[in-house]
Amino acid sequence: MAEQREVRVSRMQWEAEGVLSLRLTRIESEDPMPEWAPGDHIDVYVPDGTTRQYSLCGDPTDRGHWEIAVLREHEGRGGSAYIHDELRVGDRLLVTRPRNTFALEDASHHALVAGGIGITPMMAMAEHLAREDRPFHLTYGGRTSGAMAFRDRLAVLGDRVSFLAEDAQGRPDLEALVRDLPEGGLVYVCGPLGLLQAVQAAAEAVHGPDHDVVRFELFSRDGLEPVVGQALDADDYELVLARSGHTLRLAPEDNILDKALALGVDVDNDCREGICGSCVTAIISGEVDHRDLVMTKKEHAAMKEMMICVSRPTCARLELDL
Repeated sequence: MAEQREVRVSRMQWEAEGVLSLRLTRIESEDPMPEWAPGDHIDVYVPDGTTRQYSLCGDPTDRGHWEIAVLREHEGRGGSAYIHDELRVGDRLLVTRPRNTFALEDASHHALVAGGIGITPMMAMAEHLAREDRPFHLTYGGRTSGAMAFRDRLAVLGDRVSFLAEDAQGRPDLEALVRDLPEGGLVYVCGPLGLLQAVQAAAEAVHGPDHDVVRFELFSRDGLEPVVGQALDADDYELVLARSGHTLRLAPEDNILDKALALGVDVDNDCREGICGSCVTAIISGEVDHRDLVMTKKEHAAMKEMMICVSRPTCARLELDL
């Protein structure tokens, strides 16, 4: 499991309608907070025993605290309700060390697209790219102007940010955004599932179904169709866990993560849905059907790593670095 630590809530501040930012600091030590990079997120443990993932949205160069922002989800599963209704300055939270499945890759241009609370990782990316004097543009959309958090903070970026309140300016022209992307550019998107799907559809319309220009992050598979992948045409296959010395015969749909944990093999894991990236495992030999939503198409084709919580073999023998 991911490393956990307690932090103290040192500040809570309204950033927009229904959006509350939290500043998190060490409890007793004056040591710097662990390093993080734009795109990193932490898991926050709430009293009902579940976890919620929140992107870090402060300044990575300020090691005195972390910052997250939480939208009040009226139909959510309880995490945002607890933070908005019960959590107070001075309270403690159990969180994980930052993790990143949404890292900025080198590109000739970064087209950043944020919808609603999806601005949190995009803002950290935009500010980082501005500090590095690298070409980018952030398109930030929301239902209304009042619902769009961090407008004042982003305004200092000038014309490198476009604000689109849907009730006044409408929605962005995503096909034009993708079409205008320079050679070697990438699109980063975070927001509601519908926005992510719309950006993917625009990229396919412009670049074809095999495009590899969009990067996105999901914290839940809610609303997504189940991934049904390519099945191994056999009753079983051989799984070799090289470092621990185990060799197993498994059915193609057996969950590799569950089998490894049952053998006492130490594997980081969290979401079990192929979206957090914590169970990524090196492939020594063999091929798999990738069913995660973290790795890029190029990484899938390379067959060097897999998410063992969801992906499955397409070969008679699969050897992993476990």
